[in-house]
Amino acid sequence: MKTNLIRLGGLAAILAGILRGLSSVLPTPSGKIMTLYLVIDVLLLVSSIGLFEFQRVKAGAIGTLAFQLQILGALILIARDLAILGASVYPVGGLIFAVGLDLFVIASWRSKTLPRWILILLVLSTVIGPIGFFSPGLAVLFTASGILFGIGFASAGVAICLPRHQR
Repeated sequence: MKTNLIRLGGLAAILAGILRGLSSVLPTPSGKIMTLYLVIDVLLLVSSIGLFEFQRVKAGAIGTLAFQLQILGALILIARDLAILGASVYPVGGLIFAVGLDLFVIASWRSKTLPRWILILLVLSTVIGPIGFFSPGLAVLFTASGILFGIGFASAGVAICLPRHQR
């Protein structure tokens, strides 16, 4: 059961990463793109569960807090995608998910459960993303952040789907 949950989370991470990377270069949000964001955010929710389960034993308190923040952030983003909450909550949901992701990186780094290069891409995406989001002149950083996140997250999905001896 746990192996299936981890693999499902890994597959969701691969899809979320690919779609998030691609969505980074799409034009301004429209109805169709908002549907894509909903799919991505649901995949982020599912993948967060699988990634947590993958390193649950070694994650400790930091990993548990990371998981809780990622789930909360994803749920806020999903509520925004469904228009349950206004568009103005995107920065809040994104920030909560990003803080959870950074804590996940710390837990993974400590427990050596994922390759370091993946973790570096993920944390780099959370550093440059807010700069690009809040600085109109540096919007290219937000795009780069989405691409880095996409590569890192999809790669994390591949890593947890592989048998341990192939990682």
